[in-house]
Amino acid sequence: MLKSKSVLKVLLLGVLCLVCGVLISFDYDKDPAKDGEELTVQKKMYWSNQHKLTSWYNALGLENPNFFEVRDQFVSYFENRPYVKTEAVKEYKKYIAKNFPNIDANGNYIEPISSEDNLRKKPKAGNKWKQIFLKWNTRQDNSGVGVLRSIRIKPDEPTTVLAGAATAGIWMTENAGEDWSLVSNDVPEVEWVNEIVYSRKDPKVVYAATNIGVIKSVNGGNSWDYTALKKTFPDKFGSLLWVDVSSVSSDLVYATTEEKGAYTLHVSEDGGDSWSEKYKTTNKIWDMRVKPNDPKIVYILEVSEKTKWINFKRSLDGGKTFEVVSEGFPADHNTKAHRARLGTTPANNEVVYIAIGFNGGRDKDMISFFKSSDAGKSFSKNCCGNSEEPLVNAMGTTDFLYDTCHLAQLTWNFAFTVSETDENVLACAANKLKVSTDGGKTWHFDLTGEVTKGRAYDRYPTNDVHTGVHGDHHGLSIVGDHIWDGNDGGAYYSADGGKTIVKDKSDGLGIQELWGFGQSFKNDIMAVGLNHNRICFRDDEVYGGWIGVNGADAMAANVNPIDDQYMYTHPWGHQRVKRSLEGVKGHQFQDLGIELGYITLDNLEFHPHKYYTIYGSDYGDRNKTYLLKKTVDNAQSWQTISSFVDEKKNAVAVKTSFANSDYVYAVVEPNKVIKSTDEGTTWKDVSPPQSLVKDYALWRMAVSDQNPEHVWVTVKGSQNEVKVIGSKDGGNSWFDYSEGLPSYAIYSMIYQRGSNDILYVGTRLGVYYRKKGMKQWELFGEGMQAANTSFMFINYAKGKIRVGTSRGLWENDLVELTAPKANMSADKTEVSDKDPFVRFADYSVVDKEAEYYWEFPGGIPATSTEERPIVSYENASSGKYDVVLTVKDKRGESKQTLKGFVTRKADDSK
Repeated sequence: MLKSKSVLKVLLLGVLCLVCGVLISFDYDKDPAKDGEELTVQKKMYWSNQHKLTSWYNALGLENPNFFEVRDQFVSYFENRPYVKTEAVKEYKKYIAKNFPNIDANGNYIEPISSEDNLRKKPKAGNKWKQIFLKWNTRQDNSGVGVLRSIRIKPDEPTTVLAGAATAGIWMTENAGEDWSLVSNDVPEVEWVNEIVYSRKDPKVVYAATNIGVIKSVNGGNSWDYTALKKTFPDKFGSLLWVDVSSVSSDLVYATTEEKGAYTLHVSEDGGDSWSEKYKTTNKIWDMRVKPNDPKIVYILEVSEKTKWINFKRSLDGGKTFEVVSEGFPADHNTKAHRARLGTTPANNEVVYIAIGFNGGRDKDMISFFKSSDAGKSFSKNCCGNSEEPLVNAMGTTDFLYDTCHLAQLTWNFAFTVSETDENVLACAANKLKVSTDGGKTWHFDLTGEVTKGRAYDRYPTNDVHTGVHGDHHGLSIVGDHIWDGNDGGAYYSADGGKTIVKDKSDGLGIQELWGFGQSFKNDIMAVGLNHNRICFRDDEVYGGWIGVNGADAMAANVNPIDDQYMYTHPWGHQRVKRSLEGVKGHQFQDLGIELGYITLDNLEFHPHKYYTIYGSDYGDRNKTYLLKKTVDNAQSWQTISSFVDEKKNAVAVKTSFANSDYVYAVVEPNKVIKSTDEGTTWKDVSPPQSLVKDYALWRMAVSDQNPEHVWVTVKGSQNEVKVIGSKDGGNSWFDYSEGLPSYAIYSMIYQRGSNDILYVGTRLGVYYRKKGMKQWELFGEGMQAANTSFMFINYAKGKIRVGTSRGLWENDLVELTAPKANMSADKTEVSDKDPFVRFADYSVVDKEAEYYWEFPGGIPATSTEERPIVSYENASSGKYDVVLTVKDKRGESKQTLKGFVTRKADDSK
């Protein structure tokens, strides 16, 4: 629960929200002159201001807000208001993504236990993990791969580039983006890479500011190690992390960190072996740079203590003390600024640039560029608009904001740099990228003058299949004619100094942050939902790789395991998609009928024998419905089979039993387990005792395919008290099954069918496995990087386990291959004169060279050796008919008989 002072604060903010809503509402409601895009911008700005007054938004600023209370406030707020995605909503999104897997039963965040245990543990089984499907842009447009936060060209070798991801470490290309490789394998805990800098004195020395701290390479970025400025995983620093090194010494390094509301400048004089704290503030530091030829002079951009302006501060003593500069660049100005960036260059050691902006929306956006030619002692405004005003909405043809170059989400995306070889060449990007060759006085989409309008920029062919440069930019680097841009879509490159717009060079980057993932049972048809990007489908035969389908900040992505033409996704809305089998267009969309929830990181559950029968939680668009539902007709209609409306809780996992499909289990937040033995018609509470799970919440679930009463459930959070619990009697009694697991949070679990109860769990750093007879869990495979391992699937025909993570897709061989285990599925089990056909499909544990033998008493044909036979019961009498499937591969043979599986209805017309 929130502390009493926190509750009072939230209540007061709620009252303030209501009052302000009344006072300001006319701004939006009484302006009928606005239409089209202008109305959208006006509406968004109005709701942006409103959201920042809400109790749920202000609760996010508390030290440990209660997850359930914040979620309930958010849901309640939007029940009678339009849902507009503002900066405040995005902050809520980040909060949900971080906290949902790491809360206890009361909704309190579990602080991670920091420990070196298991970081270098050797696996007992499994091969090396392989990152798969890195080629995303090969033949079709997918409109974005993943987020790069930083990018840097090697000064003496401009075809070599290092790129730092938001969740996926550091990648390198040595041939200008034709190929990429992950180079941060030796620092697997590194995910967020906010800044990369080469030493200009010795480019073999490289530093990067990351979520774990500052890391260092001594071979040009090919491999990395930690410096002494380091967190112990899974603890981490905040997101605003800067690092810089002068041209004088490769060992004298400055870095800033963000931690619990404090911003600290650190310095190392021995290449990172030791660090000392030089300066600390509770005001946000938006950027930091060192004078290239004098490491005693340090520049920072720090939010003013007095106003909402961002001050430029200069230190002459190596960061011990700073003075606010007010000559030409205002200090403590009463104009609000959202974000500012710095630029320095060895092309002129005395030059310092400041880019500063305000996101007001369309005609209220403001940006200015200041230049100092005396190492930050004084500045002059080079652009834009009135030189006497610090921020102006100037939209002349050569101003930065001209023609749709807006500043939306400025606190998330704002990239700025100056060329390493020419002090007058600049690049800047928020939503769109522009280049200047005169020190920021004039700005252009490209330097040929052919692309002068935002619409042409959006349609620019950035590779053979992709048009437009992905928005939301974070990192820029310029050396000579080489310009690199890292943004929410990946890596982009101009080889001619901006004469042409940057080209998409993201192919080969494994930086996809998966908020949804599903795959078919055998043939690797896949769907993903990518944070900051779209729902994407993969069918190599039809699409030649991944294609972007729809949405942004896409979430749930399910594939029907048998009829893989059907996808069940959450791009913006919630859709059942019948994908095209002819090409990249022609998909058929319809409303799914249930809402898959807000960053739930879970999947629908498909019936073992009826592939159009599906179980799933109806969360509501922002987790507000609290229903468990079932469809028997491929999402044409749904029925509620359990409700948790009174408790305002969701069913966060649903599992059926391959041992007996009558059995269905569900985990209801925070720590309730329910069971049905009649396919969801009736339910029984079989929750584990509080003495076992303590105050922790439950999440993932698995069921044995030998015994429907044998179940396992994971426990949330980075903690070492209880990780997995199990029951062998359907939940009547429970036991701890955690031995051997590290304290890292568990994100996924899967049962290997046909095995001796082999289980796999995905933690924040590595996959673990356990089977019957083992005394504890063991690390499985090596090389898995730190990630949210949210999704697990097994392709039995290929003997592979797949893990969908916050840094792309990974694959390994199963710990062991087992003898076949037959299992059949069908599109329906009732036939009539009007519809006498049943489409059967193999759903067995069997390899791809398997043989099949079906028996269909009463059907035509009566037998079949096809993998997917179609059988007619047109001539059968009314009644029930058995179906038999025998499968055989090189490891053995298995037979399944389903008694009375097909029901032939009587002819109603007679």
